[in-house]
Amino acid sequence: VWRKVNRSDMPKDQRCVKHKWVLQWKRNDTARARLVACDYSQVAGVDFQQVFSPVANDVTFRILLILMLVTPEFDGMLFDVVTAFLLGDLEEEIYMDCPEGMEHSSSECLLLTKTIYGLVQSAACYNKKFTEVLVDKMGFEQCKSDPCLFMKKYDIEGIVIVLTYVDDNLCIGTKTARDRCLREVQQHGLGITTDDTLSDYLSCEIVFNADKTKAWIGQPHMIKKIEAAFGDEVK
Repeated sequence: VWRKVNRSDMPKDQRCVKHKWVLQWKRNDTARARLVACDYSQVAGVDFQQVFSPVANDVTFRILLILMLVTPEFDGMLFDVVTAFLLGDLEEEIYMDCPEGMEHSSSECLLLTKTIYGLVQSAACYNKKFTEVLVDKMGFEQCKSDPCLFMKKYDIEGIVIVLTYVDDNLCIGTKTARDRCLREVQQHGLGITTDDTLSDYLSCEIVFNADKTKAWIGQPHMIKKIEAAFGDEVK
């Protein structure tokens, strides 16, 4: 992700991007510590050029849930790409101060060789990387109306569809097709974690009835946050 260099080797018009440690408790009660860059310290035209990254359309998400309801052989699962923003290929030359806890001399700083969390272009670089893996290496077809929707038909295993929202991915299709898709993703250098329950996606809780003919989508955790913040003002 980075390598140490001497500050004297930095270009004269370049400066170090700021950074900080971010500590977070997630909704599943896991703790996370992450070193992030401070995007406000980046200079447009020097530290970044293109920053746009598409995200899945909520209508597409609902259509896929309906497709699961009307297609008995289709089932869904979620998979996350581990440390996704550390995988993007950085196109600019960006320097950063050495973080607290790293052994270094005062004359050293870091030259980033990959994107890290917090950089304004990280999502765009990761999206480009993930799209290249699915389309160029795995042979998926990218949807023209929603660039975050990908589909492939295997000769034997059947159809698999992937919907991506940054590093959170919904994968639906036949079980054999989904399993083959996930194996190939890992074979191309992306570590993943999987969740077969399909109970939480895009901050939405998803509940299917017993025979999978109906589905409910809601955000009860968001309602609790609003009630905690505004109390009696909530009507």
